[in-house]
Amino acid sequence: MKKLLFSLACATFLFADTYDLGLESYKKQDYKKAYDYFIQSAKDGNSQAAHNVSIMYNNGDGVEKNLNESIKWLEKAVDSKNPYAMTQLANNYMNGYIVEKDYKKAVALFREAALLDNSEAAFNLGYMHTIGLGVPMDNKEAVFWYDKSASLGNQAAQVNLGFMYILASGVEKDMKKAAFYIKKAKDSGNEKAISMWKEFELEQYL
Repeated sequence: MKKLLFSLACATFLFADTYDLGLESYKKQDYKKAYDYFIQSAKDGNSQAAHNVSIMYNNGDGVEKNLNESIKWLEKAVDSKNPYAMTQLANNYMNGYIVEKDYKKAVALFREAALLDNSEAAFNLGYMHTIGLGVPMDNKEAVFWYDKSASLGNQAAQVNLGFMYILASGVEKDMKKAAFYIKKAKDSGNEKAISMWKEFELEQYL
């Protein structure tokens, strides 16, 4: 499972030198140098650097692929309350990747990351409540998390939230709100939103 390196520019000014040098080296595909910089930054306390080291071990970028090392560095980032690392580890638990499948652990990590404004984590919580995966099926709770994710710009959440307003699922039917959220995703080029906009003739509800 190939993972993408997070190129977070806001890694904190305290770690700017080694972290930014690591990003620049990675972009140039000088993975060995990037790895060395990220290791140094992680040892200095940068949780995103630790997450990046985890990704490099997962992908085998500049180092021999080692999933045990990948999890070790991912857990270091999680221990530092890094929301991206929390979301990644939650995905691992949800899919049984490297770790044993555990929906309850996935939900707990997604919730913690979502409360730190990670849009993917909030969306996943909404989805899990929609279908009852690891939690009781609860459309009102699903709407809550989709709304949070949508407010953070997640297109999939905007589409799902809009659809729930169309279906009156967990909320009262409200075509104006459906149009509002689906338009946000449509205007960002989301194909599903574009299709739904035409199918439900949402232009009339603006």
